[in-house]
Amino acid sequence: MGRNYRVGEVATLTRVSVRTLHHYDRIGLLRPAAHSAGGYRLYGDADLLRLQQILTLRYLGFPLKRIGELLDRPEFDLVASLRVQRQVLQERSAELERLSVAIDALLERQAATGEWSWELAIDASRAASAGLTRNEEEMMAHFTPEQMQQFEAVGKAVGPEEIAAIEQGWTELLSEIRANYDLDPASAEAQALGTRADALKERTMRGYRQFPELVEAIRANYARGAFEGQQQALQAADQAFLDRVKAAGKASEGE
Repeated sequence: MGRNYRVGEVATLTRVSVRTLHHYDRIGLLRPAAHSAGGYRLYGDADLLRLQQILTLRYLGFPLKRIGELLDRPEFDLVASLRVQRQVLQERSAELERLSVAIDALLERQAATGEWSWELAIDASRAASAGLTRNEEEMMAHFTPEQMQQFEAVGKAVGPEEIAAIEQGWTELLSEIRANYDLDPASAEAQALGTRADALKERTMRGYRQFPELVEAIRANYARGAFEGQQQALQAADQAFLDRVKAAGKASEGE
């Protein structure tokens, strides 16, 4: 019999924020197996496996509502689902190799022992939630070779530490935004998210100012939805939330 994990332990093991786990519970996507006498959420092995499925399907571009529908189907086959995911992931860039290997390990352990390994489920969750970046082929589909060279120049000028800090900032901010779409846009919490987004956008684009055409190309690609489905990028729903927050802030200033 497996042990139970409190929400903070699951967050640490899988690198999924506590806020996100609370959101999944709130919308019925990932309900903890039990609660302690003190009311703390307790997650079991089956919950970790479900979280791995959620994160992988989300990375593949499925919206949360659709993921819930798929996982809750009476005929849902976890083994078949993992095999399909493996096939899709293997067609993607080498950056996804770790996730594919982790899913292989899950299947091999189940086939050999008839049981699922929560350790391997955690490895798969870590790989899926790492927010792997777009590969070069995807970038080439949206930008010219000259613009790709400009991206490289910006990267060298900004430096790897700043890039990593900006990427981490977006990962955390987007997770919080997506967990709070239903916030009152005029609330202090929503306004704080808007302020953070403005600051992070400014920080992100600072290195691109020397290439105004590249800035315009980035803006145009976002406008036409080129990055929809790429969860590490700002999505239309995220921007719609931020637009509501900004409008509410301006309305408050005008009162």
